[in-house]
Amino acid sequence: MPFATIALVRCFVSLILLATLARTAEIPKTLISESEAEPIRSAIVRKEAWTVDAVRRLRAEADRHMKEGPYSVTSDRPANTPLDPHDYYSEAPYWWPNPDNPSGPYIRKEGQVYPGRFTANRAALNQMVDSVFTLGAAAFFLNDSHYAHRAARIIRTWFIDPKTRMNPNLEHAQTIRGVNGGQGGAFDGRAFIRAIQGMEFLSQTEAWSDKDQAAVRKWFEEYLRWLTRSPIAEEDRASGNDHTSWWAAQAAAVATFVDNDHEAQAAFRFYRDRVFPHQVKPDAQKDESRFRSQVSNLGALTTLCRIAQVHGVNLWSLRAKNGATLGTMIDALDPALSDPHRLAREQIPDFATDSVFFLAFAGMGMNRPDYVALYRKIEHPDTAWLNVIDLLVSRWESSGHQTRH
Repeated sequence: MPFATIALVRCFVSLILLATLARTAEIPKTLISESEAEPIRSAIVRKEAWTVDAVRRLRAEADRHMKEGPYSVTSDRPANTPLDPHDYYSEAPYWWPNPDNPSGPYIRKEGQVYPGRFTANRAALNQMVDSVFTLGAAAFFLNDSHYAHRAARIIRTWFIDPKTRMNPNLEHAQTIRGVNGGQGGAFDGRAFIRAIQGMEFLSQTEAWSDKDQAAVRKWFEEYLRWLTRSPIAEEDRASGNDHTSWWAAQAAAVATFVDNDHEAQAAFRFYRDRVFPHQVKPDAQKDESRFRSQVSNLGALTTLCRIAQVHGVNLWSLRAKNGATLGTMIDALDPALSDPHRLAREQIPDFATDSVFFLAFAGMGMNRPDYVALYRKIEHPDTAWLNVIDLLVSRWESSGHQTRH
């Protein structure tokens, strides 16, 4: 082959490589950094032993999601509720019809979930998120375009298609009939964090176009404006409980996804200056009756710290004036987590063990192998979310307990 031809081929290959790298460099990372994702994918290609079981479970879960969806808030609408058909709608769980005034405002029954409340949009949202994360992760880690194309269709249906898209707000979430049209609705949006990570996986495949990426980014830019400016979202931000923590985690995730560094740094500061000092206390977790909300809160706090870590901000090492750390909160729950039967049966009837991913995040972020060991000890379902967490944990363990970003 003539020298000029060889040089031309090399130049062409170099241009393709540069274009690929440029595309990858533009992709923001939320929960998993490039320095973690690429080694895991390479280990999967080499079929290293620590990847085999998780990959088998991930593929099985992705195959299931290939047959489900797509989903839309427009498919099921609440009766006698005059809303835009694209508005997300859900109802607060502990509010019931008043037996003395059936057509009047609902009344609260603490701890008792009303089975007749409207849940279709919330179920569709969670199903969409599970599918996007699962198929996006499978497309990226298993290099399978079939998963990528299915994920793209599900995303377009929920976020882009004018006939089926959701309006980018949660104004009517957690509604109480006869009392209000929505309250603290941002809490329902916490699942978007996993959808974002799924889309970031997907964006590294050929199935996801720049046009679709721009459309979804615009949706989340509008959602971020709602999240940071709406009085409804402000209720969650100011609540002082796990709703506040999930508000902050969402703000950080969405801001990093749309490359809004100002709002991302604001979310990190909000955690450092407001959330951490008020929620991280030596005795904050002694009330076992609040076990589920405590686990939910730790899920939010560790998710936010994880997002910050991926973006070069260390929130794991914060210590309160009273000496408490995030580890203090986790340690207080350790006995119950190690032996869930220690809690009365009625206190945790619907405790979802997939929520204990916070132990993995905290273990890696704080370099606490004991938290990782506890995470592995707790039996949890074979969801794609936890399969990817398992891969992260295995990679961390195989690299000598060193997180590198």
